Amino acid sequence: MAAYKIDGLDDCLKCLDAAPDNVVKMSKVSMREAGKKTARMIRSRTPGRFRRIVGYKVQRGDVSKNLYTLVGYFNKGKKKGTDNEIADWFKAYWKNYGTLTRRDSSHHFEYPVKGKVRTRRNNVGQPAENFFEQAIEGWETEFMQAFEDEMVKQQDKLYDR
Repeated sequence: MAAYKIDGLDDCLKCLDAAPDNVVKMSKVSMREAGKKTARMIRSRTPGRFRRIVGYKVQRGDVSKNLYTLVGYFNKGKKKGTDNEIADWFKAYWKNYGTLTRRDSSHHFEYPVKGKVRTRRNNVGQPAENFFEQAIEGWETEFMQAFEDEMVKQQDKLYDR
């Protein structure tokens, strides 16, 4: 019986062994890049004062260990209750949905507006501007396009194409 040696088989097996790790790495980099581009799109459609709270995070699930990306408005400022300053996220929420009698009637709120309070300056409130929905419109296509483009770049880079 004759023995045969196939040239390059060891290199092929090493490549196949490293494939799962490489795919996870490529996915993570691609999700980060897609999140960055999507956050940039949302930030450009958000009122100037609240642009700094738009962001993205790439995380791994606790139980499933799957990668996922969060893109949107995050409470990056001070936590509520420190130095009597309210975080910008809450101010953006109030500007989007309105306050008191000017709240957005199409949105379901968990708690109704409380009755007239003596210490309140007025009972009219801030009108709703509904910029959240307008800012995130079309985010899915933006994210998927950026993700696919980055995956191709990562694939070319990894396999020296």
